[in-house]
Amino acid sequence: MISSVRVGRGLLDRPVWTRVLGKKVCVVTEPEAHRRFGKRLLAALERQGTSAALHLLPSGEAAKTLAAASKVYGTLADSGIGRDSGLVALGGGAVTDTAGFAAATWLRGIPWISVPTTLLGQVDSGLGGKVGVNLKEGKNLVGAFHQPKTVVCDLAALDSLPLREVISGLGEAVKYGLVFDRRFFDRMRRDWDRLLALDPVALAPVVRRCAAEKLRVVAKDERETSGLREHLNFGHTVGHALEAEAGYGVLRHGEAVVWGMRAALALSLMKTGLPRADALDAGRFLASIPVPRPEVNPDRLVLRMYRDKKVRGGVLRFVLLRGIGRPVVEPVTAKEARDCLEVLT
Repeated sequence: MISSVRVGRGLLDRPVWTRVLGKKVCVVTEPEAHRRFGKRLLAALERQGTSAALHLLPSGEAAKTLAAASKVYGTLADSGIGRDSGLVALGGGAVTDTAGFAAATWLRGIPWISVPTTLLGQVDSGLGGKVGVNLKEGKNLVGAFHQPKTVVCDLAALDSLPLREVISGLGEAVKYGLVFDRRFFDRMRRDWDRLLALDPVALAPVVRRCAAEKLRVVAKDERETSGLREHLNFGHTVGHALEAEAGYGVLRHGEAVVWGMRAALALSLMKTGLPRADALDAGRFLASIPVPRPEVNPDRLVLRMYRDKKVRGGVLRFVLLRGIGRPVVEPVTAKEARDCLEVLT
C-alpha cells in the first residue's frame, strides 16, 4: 500500500522523498513536464547524491500505449534499474499510468513514486495504484494494480495549468463529494471560483480530502473485489466511452466525467430513488461547469459502454446514487443507457 501522500509547495526542489527508492532512480516524464519540472528535479537529485536516468514519453494520450511502455523498459535496462532502485513518474495522468505500468511489469515489479503535476493526477489518477495503457478497443484495457511507495503533490506545479486542465481536475474532485460526502460537495460549490483560480487556501484541503478518500477506499478494496472501489467510477462508464468515441485527447478526462456524472444522475433519478431535488440541484451545478459538448453517435456510445470493466456476464452496470453520499452499483439495460444520453443533446 501507499506509505504516504505529501501535499505542499516546493516539494520538487527537496526530493528527499526519493530515498525510499535507494540511490538510483529513473525519472519518467514527457517533454513539457520535463521542461517545466524535470530539469529542476534532476538537478535537485544530483545535489542530494541520487543517480538519476531520464526517459521521455510522448505527450498526452500517445504515452498510453504498449509501444511507449516498451521503450521505458529499454531505458530501465540500460540504466540498471532493478528492485533495489526504482522509478519516479513525473507528469499528468498519462505519464503516471504508463510509467506505473512499466514499474509494475519490469522485473515483475519494481518500486515507484507518483509525482502528478496536473490537478487531475493529484486528486485521482496519480493515486490508487491502478496503472495501465489504452488499446484501440478501449481505455485502460491493459494494466495492473501496483501501488507507489509515495505520492508527491507539489501544488506549485499547478500554478500555470491551463483552465481546461483545472476544470478537468475539479470535475473529478466533484465526484468524491457526490459519492461520499454531501458537505464536501457543498464546500466545493461554495469555493468554486477560488478553486478555479487555484487559491492554495481553498485548493490544498480539496487535494488532501480526495487523496484521503481514495486511499481509504483502496485500503479496503485494492483489487476491486468487494465492490467498494467501483464507487470511484461514478460518471466513468459514460465518461470513458465518450473519451474513446470522441478520440483520445479531444475531451479531457474530467470533462468527460462531468458528462458521465450528469448521465448517471439522470439514471439515478429513474432507477434508484435519488430524490428529485438532489438530482436537479447536482445536475444544475454540473451543467454550469464549462466543458465542451462532444459530437458522438449515442448508439455507438452504448456499444462502447459494453466494453466497460464493470460489465458482468454481458450486463452493463453503472455506479448510481440513492442520495448524495450514497452510491450503489446497479444493472442497466441498453435502452436505459441510451435514454440517459439525452443530457448530451
